[in-house]
Amino acid sequence: MKKTLLVAALATVSWGAAHAESSVTLYGLIDAGVGYAKVDGSFTDPTTGQTVNAKGSRIGMTDGVTAGSRWGLRGREDLGGGLYATFQLESGFSPRTGTSTQNGRLFGREATVGLASDNWGQMKIGRQYNIASRYFYSTLGPSFGGGFTQLNMGSGLGFSSGNFVRYDNLVTYETPSVSGFTLGVGYSFSADDSRANQVGFETADNTRAISVGLRYGNGPLSAFVSYDQLNPSSRLSEAQRDATPRSYLVGAAYDFEVAKLALAYGRTTDGWFGGSGLPNGGSIGNFTGVPTNAFVDGFKSNSYLVALSAPVGASSSVFGSWQRVDANDDRLTGGDSTSNTFAVGYTYNLSKRSDLYALAKYTKNFAFLSDAKATEASIGFRHRF
Repeated sequence: MKKTLLVAALATVSWGAAHAESSVTLYGLIDAGVGYAKVDGSFTDPTTGQTVNAKGSRIGMTDGVTAGSRWGLRGREDLGGGLYATFQLESGFSPRTGTSTQNGRLFGREATVGLASDNWGQMKIGRQYNIASRYFYSTLGPSFGGGFTQLNMGSGLGFSSGNFVRYDNLVTYETPSVSGFTLGVGYSFSADDSRANQVGFETADNTRAISVGLRYGNGPLSAFVSYDQLNPSSRLSEAQRDATPRSYLVGAAYDFEVAKLALAYGRTTDGWFGGSGLPNGGSIGNFTGVPTNAFVDGFKSNSYLVALSAPVGASSSVFGSWQRVDANDDRLTGGDSTSNTFAVGYTYNLSKRSDLYALAKYTKNFAFLSDAKATEASIGFRHRF
């Protein structure tokens, strides 16, 4: 009997020690509400060359207004000597329908394994955000409660390499913070395996990506710079292979305590990185949005963002932003008009994990299309677990 109790006690101690050395966390976020969306504009049909006028509106359920709904698993194992094995699996979904997002991928938001060290930094391998998107939102996002990413982006236009860009087959390395500075570098061997015309056995058959960034955070000030580049697949057309999309971003945020100010500038050349659809999946004629990973030789655009937020009492905050995006020609979407987006929002915290929000946005010359207007207004509920 004593031996049995001793063995049981030792087993319990061993399990507890092993359990203390590793951990797996289930987490998630659900964002859903009700909203109004309207599109009204015109575009030139690339197949017929004719001008198409279209407009429409809807009232219905919305999701992902402040942040995409997701659930995930995050793990960490202590390997000793300050070294850790890590993994993250994150799946996006729509609470409106219960279906997967990111084109139906099981873990479309992130699927990585890696090594981390307090002294040497972190390396991750797999599908994940590029460096620009990480630094864009880790720098500017906290100015808006870590959310309202669509408010920051202005209906998803501008700052194309920072527009929720994820690469397949991506290897990244980030240094530990040194005097507030963190350097991140990444290389993707094939940026998007879902594109059959950009994937093949040979290295050159695949569209490859480079992502580099430097971030600073210390006290009330945070800032970043980033660079992204796409090297085209040899399977693309000759005109597309002549283009090498590049994106340069710089941004900063400062907390004045009574208010937070965020500024950003971006320049994209020879194409586009992160695409975007119209509000609630709408369309203007046959046009449904800005393409992802587009190769357009000679195309250029400049993006500007000014955003301000302020607390209202202990549990709520208000914020607003203006974003301007211009293009030098119409080969990306069929238009070259300067786009301007104005947005205002409000949040009320019910607890540390739950909040209510309201958001309104208006975009003129959406997707660079002359006189194309996009209007959105939403109220919703967000819960983290």
